[in-house]
Amino acid sequence: MATLEQNSFDQGLHSEQLRGRTQQVFFSSEEEENFLYPYAYEVDLGNRAEFDAAEMEISAINKKIRELMQRGHGHIVVKNPSAKHSLGVGILNRLNLDFEGSLGYFGVGLIDGPNVRISGRVGWSCAENMMS
Repeated sequence: MATLEQNSFDQGLHSEQLRGRTQQVFFSSEEEENFLYPYAYEVDLGNRAEFDAAEMEISAINKKIRELMQRGHGHIVVKNPSAKHSLGVGILNRLNLDFEGSLGYFGVGLIDGPNVRISGRVGWSCAENMMS
């Protein structure tokens, strides 16, 4: 009966050389176009828009944020989010996004690109899976 160690040698599992992490740089700051998703909106960070979300449903708030980004607004202020859950999720665009009030669970999760400021409290799992 072969041992576990002998089986791993027979299958070639010990032939690779293990190395530590590399410090090699894989991008250049001159290649700015590579930092954006191909379907990201062109926004002007100086172009500000704000809206009151107190009487809006969650899906309507997220849709409104995307509509404003599509129109070129790069600074969006959401007033009175009323601790609603899952606001500002899935944004893959450069953006300044301000929430003036508290967010519920799963706020601003799955994002890559926006700078988010929340002037209130947040529920658990806020900014989970934030890539940058």
